Amino acid sequence: MSHSVLRTTRPWPIAGILFLFGCASATPANGGWSSGPSVQVSGAQGGDRMNTPPEFKIAQQSTVQMPIADAWVRLSKAYSDLGIPLTTLQPSLHELGNMGMRRSHSLGNQRLSSMLECGASGDGANADSYLISMSVVSQLTATADSTTEVATLVQATAAPMAFSTAPIVCSTKGVLEARISSMASGAAAKN
Repeated sequence: MSHSVLRTTRPWPIAGILFLFGCASATPANGGWSSGPSVQVSGAQGGDRMNTPPEFKIAQQSTVQMPIADAWVRLSKAYSDLGIPLTTLQPSLHELGNMGMRRSHSLGNQRLSSMLECGASGDGANADSYLISMSVVSQLTATADSTTEVATLVQATAAPMAFSTAPIVCSTKGVLEARISSMASGAAAKN
């Protein structure tokens, strides 16, 4: 059965459901896609340690000056150029990405700390020294004037490689989302 990963809710343990009901933020009526910077509804800040990874609800959105068919080809190439293997691919929804990626130190020739805020320790930014579990998913939407909306949702947690602790919530800095949008618009990848 095929379904949209960006619009599908996943089963929550009871503690997670109670946690979300206790949050003051509301879920956007449009299924989580909205313009503006990526934020998390859980109220946790980048660098907070949590027992349950937060559910991020808002994707960063931008417009590229080309029809959706051209943007789709470029978006697929952008993920390939960044070294993000596609595990989610739904051409009918113009949606692709990876919901279970693990990285350490860098992504697409950039330090993870330039993209994510995961707190810091004595060794510097946690994003550069911890194992990062990420979800990066983009969706394209055609507009009436032959341009295309690119929405990218980034979620991440960090955990020390040497010992087992609860993951640290990472917040996105918007850099990866902007880079994906830029590459989808035809701009060359910056290494």
